[in-house]
Amino acid sequence: MIRFLAADLDGTLLTTSKTITPYTQRVLVEAQQQGLTVILASGRPLYSILPFAEQLELQKHRGFIISFNGSLVWDCAKGKALNEQVIPLSIIPQLVAAVGEDFHIHGYKGNSIVIQGKPDEKTLYIARANKMPLLETDNFIETITEPQHKCLVTGAPRKLWHLERRLQNQFEASFSICRSESFLLEIMPKGIDKADALSQLLKALNGKTDELLCCGDGYNDLGMMRLAGISCATRNAKRPVKQAASFVTDSNDRDGVAHAVERFINSAPAQHS
Repeated sequence: MIRFLAADLDGTLLTTSKTITPYTQRVLVEAQQQGLTVILASGRPLYSILPFAEQLELQKHRGFIISFNGSLVWDCAKGKALNEQVIPLSIIPQLVAAVGEDFHIHGYKGNSIVIQGKPDEKTLYIARANKMPLLETDNFIETITEPQHKCLVTGAPRKLWHLERRLQNQFEASFSICRSESFLLEIMPKGIDKADALSQLLKALNGKTDELLCCGDGYNDLGMMRLAGISCATRNAKRPVKQAASFVTDSNDRDGVAHAVERFINSAPAQHS
């Protein structure tokens, strides 16, 4: 019996226009009323996920958020962090030097995204998707004043591939690094990924992996999808994600997560309005 749903946001639960459809909202709220625990698992910052958690009534139904790809786990009912890990400020200068001037490095300050230099279209896309303001700076190291749950690097896909390999070799003991988009590199504290955070959360909730339905579309979803008893890839997912999934549901623009919930969880289908 499925008791838990872990769903990625962008490309999975959210449509291309970055919204949750009324149909998907209704299906997930009704499933929670019947006992399902919903976990939103995303690379997004917590600030950017909370509005969707509110829309799905996660506070009322004791849901959870895994943000920054797993470096922050949030209890919606209690309104506090269950677990978090950060990149210490002391290593940020080394990271900035290693990234160099051919790429844009991003971090977070309060509810703003910090960008070294002038933002390009990739940075503007990130800011729009997260609905967070940009804070431009010529001195990233001085502007970042708090430990980071993650940093982002954007650049041309081929050059970014070489940078990824170089950073993995140089900072193997310090960071977990993954590619969420061809132009976007995510740098987290060592050992951080959605699967590990989800596994720890399940243990805290006395849950089992075979009670977990997981929905995703991107490379950073692969670990948690392999963890789940049932894994669903949206039809728009990357090919390796579809290959790893036990089922391919409809696309993110056609209520794929809602249809997966209807198929695998004992809840009555909602009616389209």
